[in-house]
Amino acid sequence: MAQLPRNRMIERLRAGKPVFGGTMHSGDISSARTYGDSNLDYVMVDLEHEGFDMPRLGDTLQWMISRRRLAATGEPFPSPTPLVRLPHHGNERISWIASQVLDYGALGIVLPYTESADDLAHMVEAISYSRKDAEGRITGERRVWPKLAMRYWGYDKFEEYRDMADLWPRNPSGELALIAIVATPKALENIEEIASVPGLSGMMFGAKHAFHAFAKTGKIDLEDPDLVHFRNRMLAACQKNGIAAGTSLAPTPPKGAGGKGMVDTAYLERRIAEGFRVFLTQGNSRPVIGAETGLTEATPIAV
Repeated sequence: MAQLPRNRMIERLRAGKPVFGGTMHSGDISSARTYGDSNLDYVMVDLEHEGFDMPRLGDTLQWMISRRRLAATGEPFPSPTPLVRLPHHGNERISWIASQVLDYGALGIVLPYTESADDLAHMVEAISYSRKDAEGRITGERRVWPKLAMRYWGYDKFEEYRDMADLWPRNPSGELALIAIVATPKALENIEEIASVPGLSGMMFGAKHAFHAFAKTGKIDLEDPDLVHFRNRMLAACQKNGIAAGTSLAPTPPKGAGGKGMVDTAYLERRIAEGFRVFLTQGNSRPVIGAETGLTEATPIAV
């Protein structure tokens, strides 16, 4: 099969464009259908908060494939790109769940509550097939059971899948994304070391979780000085290491924002100007703002 881009998120990040995604719980078939027909770039499929069921995850990934989209665009791969949010924290050092998630066909992993470079390096090893590095050392511990993933990605040969199921941008041709969520004081302390781990695709600042992790109460304020400091340090660390920086757009968008009450447009424009490229939004369509941002080129497929 021709080497068509399989990961829309990575395709846009390679081009320096921002990406927008939503979140849904694994097993929510209605949301899988809705997102499968949307113009978002990725969807975070959540295994952390409401149930843990691998076969239902497989069903969710399948329902995200839209024949309506295939007929309209000729693109056979899921768009939005499915990333799976793992049910454990980074410091728990669990390998088999991420490996099985990838064996079902996921095109990316989201690691919650990453707090150290060692936590992240463990996950990189767990989701990377064994290879020899430039010094001849063998790295990568992912086990080999890729039948479902090969079918989902459209490959007949394991060698083809193995070559592409590698982490971007460590492998510039890789189609697998690893996003670390950072949201705790310990993560802030170690943010520069976390960002420097080879194999990391990007970091997402968990503003809501950070607000509570810093023992704050009341209504979340995205411009709280501690949150701003955390967000900016993460951004600087990402930019230094050539990976994508991400954040949510707003915990509760103001009524009427963005034309449909889903996005605080001014907040979004500021974050794009600063250099953020990965956004977790609300609703099921990419925000439409100024043409200079390159965000107006797609519209949702009619349902």
